[in-house]
Amino acid sequence: ANPFREQIASLRKQEKETHSELEQLDKEIVNLQQRIERTRHWIKGFKDVRLYLIEEILQELEIAANSMLPEIGLLDGRLEFSVEKETKSGSTKRGLNAVVFSPGNKIAVRWESWSGGESQRLRIVGALALSQVLLEHAGVQCNLEVLDEPTSYMARSGARDLCEFLASRAKQLDKVSIYVDHLTMDSNYFDSVITVVKTPKGSVLEGGG
Repeated sequence: ANPFREQIASLRKQEKETHSELEQLDKEIVNLQQRIERTRHWIKGFKDVRLYLIEEILQELEIAANSMLPEIGLLDGRLEFSVEKETKSGSTKRGLNAVVFSPGNKIAVRWESWSGGESQRLRIVGALALSQVLLEHAGVQCNLEVLDEPTSYMARSGARDLCEFLASRAKQLDKVSIYVDHLTMDSNYFDSVITVVKTPKGSVLEGGG
């Protein structure tokens, strides 16, 4: 008896089974490729939805911030915010961009290019506007605002303007605004003033009236 006949029969059977498995694998590859294409579509779709939502929030932020600019002393200025721009290659360039338009300059100027006092006013406006927008979207009402050293880089005239702005804002929004600073300010806009005085025995609170 020829022992190789059984071997050939066995190998032909394995070949047939392998071809069958290969056909199944080819079908599975096609299905996976289709799923990959669908997933790629939704990756871009979710990216577009996210950018749309962020841009919608930034529009609200612009409105809130720009309404405060004249009150804080930046007359006829305008802020614009942008974030996550899609490049020509299809990738996303991340980062929050803020530019300022001033009356004497038609070209947008980046936030970082402004002087210390002006930049500080812009930071205060941005922080207050952002907190307002986020609280509104969260459905939270808060009647307290605390500003820690808001007069950094500001001259005394700018600090006085800031006190007037915060007092007006507190009355308009029915909020309690607490202003904490190393710079001593005499202002009629304060309802009460507490001074922390350092002594050899420790810190002492003075005032409060």
